[in-house]
Amino acid sequence: MTRCPEREKVQLLLDGDLSAAEAHAFRVHLEGCDACGAEARAYSFLFGTLGALRVQDPGPVFTERILDRVLPSRLRRRIVTAVGWAYTAVSAISTYLFVSWIARAETHVWLAGRLGQAYLSVVQAGLFVVHSLMFSWLRLLHGWEVAGAMMERLAPLVRALALPLSQPAIASVLVSATLACAAVFWWMRPRRGAPGEVRHVALLGF
Repeated sequence: MTRCPEREKVQLLLDGDLSAAEAHAFRVHLEGCDACGAEARAYSFLFGTLGALRVQDPGPVFTERILDRVLPSRLRRRIVTAVGWAYTAVSAISTYLFVSWIARAETHVWLAGRLGQAYLSVVQAGLFVVHSLMFSWLRLLHGWEVAGAMMERLAPLVRALALPLSQPAIASVLVSATLACAAVFWWMRPRRGAPGEVRHVALLGF
């Protein structure tokens, strides 16, 4: 069977999307077109059957389940609320148990013993620090004493070396020798000579 080009207007007619003139013209077309008429009758029967069915109400529970799956924020809000209530309950129970435990006489004795041990540990740690500082200070003093003893032993040698330098003649000779050595080293420095000039042979290997 050849497909009618006007067949697309069947649903438009049933949905009421055609204007009055277009609807009248298409109804006239249905009277002469078997294909469009059969499809229009089939759709009319289908729509009538569906319209006669009773709509089932799923109830609010089903709606809430659908919304929880579609909207994650609702589910998160419920989880946060549940966690908050659980935290509140656990906090209340923990507080009650702690108050009950702290009110017992045995707890006071146990706490006193623990506090005494802690105080003793703190005192021992403080004494250890003080002893360590005193020991370090004594070692430092001992080091200064050793240095002083060495200086006392080296004092005669220092005086023996300083005695010749106190003589003007010896001091002038040492200064002159130092200047002469500096002049010799300056003369022995590496330098460029003129072409063909024989360079001096440096004693230091320059």
